Amino acid sequence: MKLSTAPANLPDVSRTTNENKAYAWYFAAISAVYLIIAAGLAVRVKWGVMDEDFHLESSKPFAQFGINYTTLYNHVPPTGVSSHFWFAFWLWLFPGIDYIGLRLITCAGLALLVGLIYFYLRTISVDSQRKILGASLFMLAFPYFFLSVSTVMTEGPSYIFLFASLLILAVSRLRQLPLFFLACVLLGCTTVSRFYFIPLLPALFVVLFVADWEQYNQQGAVNELGRKLLRYLFIAVGILPLVGLAIIWGGLTPPAFHQWSKLRSGISFNTFRPLSTFILIGIYVAPIVLVNVYWKAKGLLRSVGIGVAVALILALVNVNLFHDSSSVNDVTSGPVEHTLAWLISRGELAYRAGLFMFYSLSFISMAVIIPWIVDFVKAKDYSDKALVYSIAFVVLFVISQAFVGGNHPFFERYLTHPWPFLGYILVCMFPRFLTTRTYLALGVFTVFSVFMLIKWGVQ
Repeated sequence: MKLSTAPANLPDVSRTTNENKAYAWYFAAISAVYLIIAAGLAVRVKWGVMDEDFHLESSKPFAQFGINYTTLYNHVPPTGVSSHFWFAFWLWLFPGIDYIGLRLITCAGLALLVGLIYFYLRTISVDSQRKILGASLFMLAFPYFFLSVSTVMTEGPSYIFLFASLLILAVSRLRQLPLFFLACVLLGCTTVSRFYFIPLLPALFVVLFVADWEQYNQQGAVNELGRKLLRYLFIAVGILPLVGLAIIWGGLTPPAFHQWSKLRSGISFNTFRPLSTFILIGIYVAPIVLVNVYWKAKGLLRSVGIGVAVALILALVNVNLFHDSSSVNDVTSGPVEHTLAWLISRGELAYRAGLFMFYSLSFISMAVIIPWIVDFVKAKDYSDKALVYSIAFVVLFVISQAFVGGNHPFFERYLTHPWPFLGYILVCMFPRFLTTRTYLALGVFTVFSVFMLIKWGVQ
């Protein structure tokens, strides 16, 4: 099937730098608006959003006693440690700081990154700027963005680590070894801030391997072998923090966590989670796909029809792929499962209609996305390393869910991990991504994002 997007009218890269500056200014201005809103919510929203108290208390031992074997071993949260290092550093530097201060520091850290990215955007091509701008808007409009950055939750610091490492990686162009090493170290920090980021460094390995394999096929040899081997070594160095924690804990879950919570995490084979994750991704990106897809693309309607048929069958036979029977029963994963729970109270027909609606949204999205990715792979043009990295991360993220055991559900807000990479993929799929229809869809996402936070109460 051909690419299911409308033909693009891309800007002429050879035009004056005024257009170059415009995209950079759009990025800075829109990011500033979102971060101002985030800061306002950080001040106004009451303390105790989700696990704020838990993460704050878990950060205090590092602020009081430092980072050592004892504090690491007794750490409780199963998400990782470096986000707690972030909070602990500010608690140590400003002993009297309150939760509002910690929230605002996260917003300030992101604002600093916006400034650095702005200057980077001014140095690259118009097309690259357009892609980064589109992916950034998609990230800012993530339905859980404000819940992540306006609270004392681990997602906010993980964003800082992630975007700092990606910026340095971009500036290095995968060639400047000191910067590449620094990026790998920061990717390692990101990985141990939230373990769902484990695919970050393996995805970078894929990018390097694909580039080296492509060069070998074209030239029959790999140039600068020593430098290339060093890059793979740097990736291995980035994994060391994760390995160190696994050695201290005897696995990827702190022993203290199982003494604290009825939730159980661990490593074991799980066939359900990859399916659930795959379907949830399709649902969440559906609004963007539906408003941008070129419906007249050859073979698209047939693929969509197959997806809808599968959705109908799953709904008729009452297959629920959103709730793992092995997970705790009194914990719902997010709005999709909440909606299905509400529909159950309205009767069997309403419930199955809800299943059909959600499955259809997901499978229609994937009927567009998957053939495009297959065509991209077949074309063997991997010049856009960011796109290769994004696809590799999302694929590895979904696969990695097969090895998350225990009774811990896959919360829908965990889509924060692949979200920026999904955004970059969608921008590359749809060259006319920056349209009024997309802005409207992202606006709805933004309203939902604000609601997801203020429902906890405003003071």
